[in-house]
Amino acid sequence: MGSYDGPGGSCRPGHWGDRGWSPLLLLLLLLVACAAPTSPLPTPAPTSCPSPALLTAADVHAADGERTAAEATLREATALCPTDPAPFLRLARLYLDWNRLQEGLEAVDEARRLGSPPVLVEPLRVALYAGLGDWEQVLAHGGAALTLDPGDIETQRCVAQGYVELGRVEEARAAYRALLERVPDDDSAHERLGALLLLSDPAAALPHLRVAGTGLASDLVAVLAQEGNDPAYRLTLAGQACLLHDEPALAALFLGRAVAHNPAYADARVLLGQSLDRLGRPEEALVHLEEAARLAPRSALAQSLLGLHELEAGDPAAARPHLEAAYELGPDNPAFSLHMAYLWADLGRYDAAEVWLREATRLAPDDPVVWEAAARFALDRGLRQQGLEMALTLAHLVPGSAVSHDLAGWAEFLVGHYPIAARVLEEAVEQDPTLAAAWYHLGQVYAYQGRVEEARAALTRAADLNTDPRLRLEIERALGAIAGGR
Repeated sequence: MGSYDGPGGSCRPGHWGDRGWSPLLLLLLLLVACAAPTSPLPTPAPTSCPSPALLTAADVHAADGERTAAEATLREATALCPTDPAPFLRLARLYLDWNRLQEGLEAVDEARRLGSPPVLVEPLRVALYAGLGDWEQVLAHGGAALTLDPGDIETQRCVAQGYVELGRVEEARAAYRALLERVPDDDSAHERLGALLLLSDPAAALPHLRVAGTGLASDLVAVLAQEGNDPAYRLTLAGQACLLHDEPALAALFLGRAVAHNPAYADARVLLGQSLDRLGRPEEALVHLEEAARLAPRSALAQSLLGLHELEAGDPAAARPHLEAAYELGPDNPAFSLHMAYLWADLGRYDAAEVWLREATRLAPDDPVVWEAAARFALDRGLRQQGLEMALTLAHLVPGSAVSHDLAGWAEFLVGHYPIAARVLEEAVEQDPTLAAAWYHLGQVYAYQGRVEEARAALTRAADLNTDPRLRLEIERALGAIAGGR
């Protein structure tokens, strides 16, 4: 059913950074030396709706990526057929694919209330709760779904991931073994089972990691090859590898065991704090970050991560001594200069923030990661001219990047270069038609130029794409302004 299919095999929630730069930037820049196949959801039952053509039309819209039109068509079907669960099931699938997860749950509830069978409803609930990161609900509804359909591979993946996220290691291992019995060549399942076995049985882990052949699996094999290391050090290296591959739940398992082996190991504690922060457990994270800074006051990584934690918690005054200490310990690291820019901006000193942004880019003149982070920060904080300069430099460094063109085009618009902005943003959407931010920015430019129909089309295209809720809200506001004639 095209875009109504279930999510990919990871069953992991989306994460949207508050500061507009990659959540891996810090670990990518800090070179610390520590001392799937998918399974479609079940096909909805035949509809009794007197207008089945609407459902067919919605399917066509969704398959073509026209989610806004699909939603409108399905809402029309629900109005015409208020007692039929089929349109609500299709809506739930559409919202799942669209990252509108809470709305998907509401549609699922309505479908069940109207009599849709649990075998169709429960897998959808599982997928939606997985997208929201509500792992307790994933396990609760996953058990029901697998009782109804033991062969539901996608639900098995979500349940296995739920056990990992909740730290239930033995149950996670059993779930991945059961998944591999049904899908023996599932590389992701081999990777995860290998990682879970590596926690306590490296010999059993190695075959699974070798079969998986993924980037994370290869890095964990490399950790195993380092003979003679004490357990805490090896577990810390494995946890660091998981963090670098955006697997904070697995990282927390390794790093928690490393700390249990050696409570005074500062590197393990600081990375555990980073993992817990990424998992949305800030109170637990703070305990380990503070202890790491106490154990190793001259660790740039410990000071920096503790400072960033305080900054994200909204306390720049508490963050300041730690971020300043990190910079003093590593003045040549551009990440620390970026952190100082964030600090001074949060303290209301944009003149100082601008100085630190320039220092970060001076230290990394050819690194597009640093230039992108600096450009986004400058544009978000109203440093328009500096943001334009940085975005243009980024576009020069990576000329084939739609993201760099999007930033450059939006910066041109913010400084009043409207025709140039439209041209650069048009290039961005040509380079990547799935980049929602570029379509949104292009729609804004068209609207400012009075090109109303083109603006509406661009903004609708942005709204059709799977994006984060904050950007979606901005897109909807822009569409509302056009509709209102403003």
